[in-house]
Amino acid sequence: MYRRILSLALSLGGLGFTANQGRAEEATTTESIRVKAQREMVFLLVDKDKLKADLMTMPEDNQPSEHLISFKIAIGKEEGDKQKVGDNRTPEGIYFSQRILNGRKLGRKYGPFAIPIDFPNPLDRFFGKTGYGIWLHGVEADKRIEAAKVTEGCVAFYNADIQSLTQWLVPDQSVVVIAKDATQVNRPENVAKVRQLTQEWIDSWAKRDIEHYISLYHDSFKADGKDKKAYYEYKKRVFTSYQNMELAMNNVRVFTHDRYAVAVMNQDFNGDNRYRSYGRKILYWQLSGDDQWKLFHEEFDEKPLQFVNLSREKIAQIIKSSPSTKALQEHVESRL
Repeated sequence: MYRRILSLALSLGGLGFTANQGRAEEATTTESIRVKAQREMVFLLVDKDKLKADLMTMPEDNQPSEHLISFKIAIGKEEGDKQKVGDNRTPEGIYFSQRILNGRKLGRKYGPFAIPIDFPNPLDRFFGKTGYGIWLHGVEADKRIEAAKVTEGCVAFYNADIQSLTQWLVPDQSVVVIAKDATQVNRPENVAKVRQLTQEWIDSWAKRDIEHYISLYHDSFKADGKDKKAYYEYKKRVFTSYQNMELAMNNVRVFTHDRYAVAVMNQDFNGDNRYRSYGRKILYWQLSGDDQWKLFHEEFDEKPLQFVNLSREKIAQIIKSSPSTKALQEHVESRL
């Protein structure tokens, strides 16, 4: 049974072509893999209920995500979304991976690698959530993963799996979505709506339509000490200060949760050739009680989005060697 499912996993990993398709098609497939590998954006979807984390692609233009590999995980000792320091809960939300930590300074219980995430993020702080040091990390011994709910709020992986993740999660950039129930993440209707609003935000900025632009913002929006009203006056002055203004956004990606969404993209702005900015833009959209999405927070940094080199052949090899492959299969069989 295990061998049959492993064979299927390898096929899904990108090796599902047969030898009799000929050298020409084989070369084309190899070239397609090579080209596609240069453009891949991946994210990690952590499902607390199923105690697993899925590495997924996030294509552009509303194309469906591709599942790459699943990892068995351990999470916080206590149930529910993290609210405060010391509650031993794993947070739920949309986060970005930070720098990769390794070496003896980690301490044995974190295994060979740790990847912090940016909890608390802007919405967490707005809702009064507190805490720090939420990591994706390894363990002192792989058997700790079997205990399932043993961490102080972090997400723990088999050591071989956390080492694999260091190859795909870009420091300070990659998205990590943590949910109680992963079926609430990236629901098509939510993604479509937030994409639409993000495009309206881009278009109204490009057209300098300040009224529609500001209407997209949440009443609680703040930026650089300015509330929504002060920000409106500030942006109106900025819009009129340029004779020529060029704005381009590309590589737009949208991630949605049950309470909020994040749109991330590369921004290229040029105003009269006297002010130029290029880098990553992040928009946090909050879902209000009347089912309206409003722009709650925005950030910009000068590090444009980076995609990872993602070989399906390499993924297939890791599926075969990962301790999670067998562990997750044994878990499924035990429930049948």
